[in-house]
Amino acid sequence: MNQELTTINILSLFETNKAQRQSFVSDVIQGLESGSINPLNVHLQIKAMEDLVKLLNDNKVYKSIVLDAAEKNGKKFSYQSAEFSCREVGVKYDYKQCNDAELTDLQQQADTINAKLKARQEFIKALPIEGIEVLTSEGELIYIYPPAKSSTTSVVVTLK
Repeated sequence: MNQELTTINILSLFETNKAQRQSFVSDVIQGLESGSINPLNVHLQIKAMEDLVKLLNDNKVYKSIVLDAAEKNGKKFSYQSAEFSCREVGVKYDYKQCNDAELTDLQQQADTINAKLKARQEFIKALPIEGIEVLTSEGELIYIYPPAKSSTTSVVVTLK
């Protein structure tokens, strides 16, 4: 039977448990190692899946519909191969309305220190590898050096 690929049919492919997801990953890795799967295709497909997940999770209508459906089952419940719970996430506080002079003063001090810290870090990043000699506030001559730098090379995909 030739089943038409619809959005619902495609989504149902991902109704898996942890062992099935691990097996899927193992199959992909094995295919990559054997050369039977094109690594650039896989990376593009994974990037597209990540984008789909982000677009859905950022969509207010999607979030609202899922929350409404979940709340009908209570605050915590099992569904298929998962545990669901409804709870507050991403709590934020807005201190602008507090009218607390001490808090405002501390925030200004923190902003000033953070700006000085960032400027000093930028200065130190620009130092020559052999360092430079500086005079400390105690009158001692010392050498300061640029920070150690590390990075990881990765393939970045920009979807069109």
